[in-house]
Amino acid sequence: MTRRICQVKLNNERYLAHAGDLLLDWALLNGVELPHDCRAGQCGACRVRLVQGRVFGGHEPGDDMIHACQARIVSDIAIVTEDVPDQVTLSGNVADIVRLAPDIAGVTIEVAKPLSFLPGQFCKLQFRGYPARSYSPTYPLEGRGDDHLLHFHIRRVPEGKVSSALGHDIAPGHRVKISGPFGSAFLRRNHHGPIVLVASGTGFAPMWSIAVAAIMEQPKRQLTFIVAARELRSLYSHAALCRLALFPNVTIIPVVDVPQSDFPAIRTGRPTDQLPALSPDTVVYTSGAPVMTENVGRIARAAGARCYADPFVPTTTPSEQARVRWAAR
Repeated sequence: MTRRICQVKLNNERYLAHAGDLLLDWALLNGVELPHDCRAGQCGACRVRLVQGRVFGGHEPGDDMIHACQARIVSDIAIVTEDVPDQVTLSGNVADIVRLAPDIAGVTIEVAKPLSFLPGQFCKLQFRGYPARSYSPTYPLEGRGDDHLLHFHIRRVPEGKVSSALGHDIAPGHRVKISGPFGSAFLRRNHHGPIVLVASGTGFAPMWSIAVAAIMEQPKRQLTFIVAARELRSLYSHAALCRLALFPNVTIIPVVDVPQSDFPAIRTGRPTDQLPALSPDTVVYTSGAPVMTENVGRIARAAGARCYADPFVPTTTPSEQARVRWAAR
């Protein structure tokens, strides 16, 4: 049976496709450049905006950002890609490893050539002799940024092949291969409405990068930053957040799961309970545990707000590590 022909309009260029084609496979077979990485609908590297038509799969109801690796063409469609830095591979060396919290290490990597990335994107790091892992480069918690230094926040996991080696077998001077950038949960510039950032755990790293860039772009913008951790000692970002809170329209909301009474300003509960009123003019960015990012996205879409998310999806097997955006820490 002959399959129906559909028209695909990509950035004002017109193409033909068969109904049922997977959008990413169609693009690659037809010489259309679409960034991609995990092919599992997790990393966000292949996300494009659907502006007209319908696809099957690859997105949540009401979300116009679709994963090309999961979406099948079922009608004439129009899609738009966003201008992002080219993906490259660089070599570097571990410059420093510090303890940010009992379970979180700050790793600084020195590179000879600066890596071009957008605030909120992530990279793949492969420490020599270890499997690759995905982490977000972030702005330093103290001082100014340096184009030749990349900063990462890495959660230590018992028996983790990479994280448990930090500070021991992986020490300053260790060689590292950096690939990227990847991901679509990056700061959209020239947006003049409110911004809401929601981070849990080391999801703080990409959200901190976005917060700094957003305030540098518009110092008077309205920005709410919700930072969640399981317990008080894991809130490693307090000094940096105190500096950010000096800006006039910035609201910082720290949240912990485990109740505590020593610091009344730190709230207890779920980060979704702390979301401010959202409107179609609000842009929400979130990174952290999948349940949290999914709930934030659902609430944002219900309010008509645009939401960009990078969930942390843990990995337990080598085959999963090749497919999933966030490897186990």
